[in-house]
Amino acid sequence: MSQDIRTETLSSDDIPNVGAANVYFGEDQSLMVARPRKNCCAFWFTVPEGFYALVTRHGATELFKDPSTGKETPVWPSGLHLGPPWLKVSHLVTKQSVVFNTPIRGCKTKDNVTVQIDISIVLRVMGDSDRPGDDPQNVYKFVHEVTARGLQAQLVDAQAEAVRTLARSVTHTEVFGLRNVGRQELEGVKRGLYGTSVAPSVQGGIPPAALAAAAAMGPIMEEAEEGTVRGVGAEETKEEGDHFLQEETTQEEKDMIGEHDELDPLEAGFNVETGASITEAMKMRLNKQFKPQGVEILDVAIKQISLPHEIQQQMSQKTMVISQNAEQRMQHKHDMQVLNQTESIKTLKQAIDEQKMELQEDGKQQAMVESLALEEEKAKGEAVEWDITTQMLVDVAMVNAESALTVQRIRDTTKLEAERIIEEAQAKAAITRCEAEAKVKETEAEADYKCAQMQAKGDKAVFHAEGVAAPKNRTLNEYTTSLLRLRAQDALASNKLLVVTGTSGGAAANRLLLADAALRGARSHGGSLGKEERSALLSELAVASGTAKVRLHVGS
Repeated sequence: MSQDIRTETLSSDDIPNVGAANVYFGEDQSLMVARPRKNCCAFWFTVPEGFYALVTRHGATELFKDPSTGKETPVWPSGLHLGPPWLKVSHLVTKQSVVFNTPIRGCKTKDNVTVQIDISIVLRVMGDSDRPGDDPQNVYKFVHEVTARGLQAQLVDAQAEAVRTLARSVTHTEVFGLRNVGRQELEGVKRGLYGTSVAPSVQGGIPPAALAAAAAMGPIMEEAEEGTVRGVGAEETKEEGDHFLQEETTQEEKDMIGEHDELDPLEAGFNVETGASITEAMKMRLNKQFKPQGVEILDVAIKQISLPHEIQQQMSQKTMVISQNAEQRMQHKHDMQVLNQTESIKTLKQAIDEQKMELQEDGKQQAMVESLALEEEKAKGEAVEWDITTQMLVDVAMVNAESALTVQRIRDTTKLEAERIIEEAQAKAAITRCEAEAKVKETEAEADYKCAQMQAKGDKAVFHAEGVAAPKNRTLNEYTTSLLRLRAQDALASNKLLVVTGTSGGAAANRLLLADAALRGARSHGGSLGKEERSALLSELAVASGTAKVRLHVGS
């Protein structure tokens, strides 16, 4: 929902820094000039978007030199600027349009009625170098010469005089027409008054509103004079009949909007046109006064017009009387319509009930006739159905007999043909079987003969190979046996947990130990008997001969 913000003052204020400018200007709609503070140790400063910035050095105005054009201007562009701490932004002036409200109280109208007229003025500071007619020097002039409070005082004084003069030129019934309207609405008002969106020029010093009022009053006065000449009892003429028909066509419109003075729409249109032209004249006059000071008036609008409560109540009562009369006519018309509709509904219901009873009687009679016709048709249908059923049974019996005879003939023919085919097939099968058996026996005999020949050749090759390989196999077997015996003997000789005992009093074991000691002594005296040879001899004595009376024990 939009908020109605009434700005009746123009002000300037101190702000903490340039970063808070948007917040302060957004919260205070009357703020036009801000004086930001600066950190004394900063070697840079910023200028925010949407503001004209004035910069000072030790309090003196510092001009900005445009690097592209080389021109100097007191307004610094937005962005980041580098400089010593004593170079700072002294003033920020808003670029946006400011709405300034000037309520003018105690204005007297032509008939000495006190009214209050609120004027809204939309203005801006002309400091944008990109716009035609603007000059950045206007910002400096506005800050140091005009000031926000000075502009407020000038606007209030200028508007007060103009508005009081305007209110004195109209009556209190015409003052509500002095309002601001859009271009489309104004063109619609002119089209309704003059038949075109462009008002006619002033003729002979008479304003267009007066000319239109005189033109509207002419036919009314002529009709009044003609009525006086004709008299009350005169016979109705064709013109009177047309007038009566016209009254009937406008009766419905009167019922909806009520009766009022025929000159009220013309008067309201003239007042609207006058208000629109006056606000435009106010804007031109204010621009003529304030543009040399660097301020442009964008629009002037008559926002609100307030009359005393008693006057407003009288005007509303007049409107209420018109509305009450229209309501009474509409209520009477509604009651008559309800009565007529009620009678019509009753008559229609009675006619419908009578028509319903007649239709019901006609329906019963028609149903009886149709029922008799239906019974007759049913009897005819049953007779036809009996004839059809009888003929169907006869036809079915004939068809079944012929079908059975045909089927039996087909079955006999099929049986004979099948037996003939079976006999022929069995004969052919016997001949084919005999030929196949003979061929099989012949093939088997040839295969057995070839197999016997190949088997004989194979046996001969095998026997020859076995004769050649027998001595070699014997030598291989002896070598393998000796190798295994040596491995066993070596394992026994290298096992320290081996215990040799005799089986018959220990004589064989003693001899084995003596032999081992003798073999050790032979090696220590410079013999050539090695460890493997000694182990082999002992093993031969203990195991290989099979006659040694010794037993070997391996401990854990």
